[in-house]
Amino acid sequence: MRLAHISDLHLTASDAPGLVRADATARARALIRDLSALPGLDLVVITGDTVNDARPQEYAVLSDLLAGLSVPFVIVPGNHDDRALLRAVVPDRPYADPHLLHHVWQRGDVRVIALDSVSPTEVAGRLLDPQLDWLAEQLARPFAGHTLVALHHPPCASGMGRLDGALLIQGAQRLRALLDAQDRPVTILCGHLHRPFTARFGRSTVHAATSTAFQFALALDAPDEPPTVTQPFHHALHLLQADGGHIVHQRFPDLDGLADA
Repeated sequence: MRLAHISDLHLTASDAPGLVRADATARARALIRDLSALPGLDLVVITGDTVNDARPQEYAVLSDLLAGLSVPFVIVPGNHDDRALLRAVVPDRPYADPHLLHHVWQRGDVRVIALDSVSPTEVAGRLLDPQLDWLAEQLARPFAGHTLVALHHPPCASGMGRLDGALLIQGAQRLRALLDAQDRPVTILCGHLHRPFTARFGRSTVHAATSTAFQFALALDAPDEPPTVTQPFHHALHLLQADGGHIVHQRFPDLDGLADA
């Protein structure tokens, strides 16, 4: 299976003040066009902050954007999202809760467990015991293939100083214990930091995606928020093999060229 991981689109219906690029929505549309044209792609995982201000107009943009994606997708909310509005855009999922958005996507020997780490009014994230109990039930089901967990907030520090103060601040230890108990290592997909990194989290591997809306500069141990940079955008392409192999490539689409197309 070929799986693409993207995050933090921060779609807007008009100009957004602050860090978000004026062309953020155009770049997101260009990314979706690139993914739709990618041969053999089976799934796209979008790890939150789909919109910037959680306004209905922005979710109308998201709905239109997702309509142009020609492959299945898994989507989780981020701290910039409104759960109810996102659920209205993507209502056809086996959500395990009437309010939260956690669910499972499975095909063949790949399952993606989507977690909802949003804590309303907080930038940081939390996984509470009821959702972790549900996760434990899913992990207890017999499954011999690849398990991936998707959530917005990284469960471990990145070394990015101040930015690490707003990660997954509740539930990370129990999440790690549940994943460490699995027969095969689990892959965690997340976003939030607008900076790509890879980390070990117990026996699991964490892959954090960057953003089409803006990217932070690498600033290890920075006491303040780092500046933004205009480095080329890339996303991760995961090749999940039937024999258990897992290969990750970095793809650098020409978003400016695609936006002009």
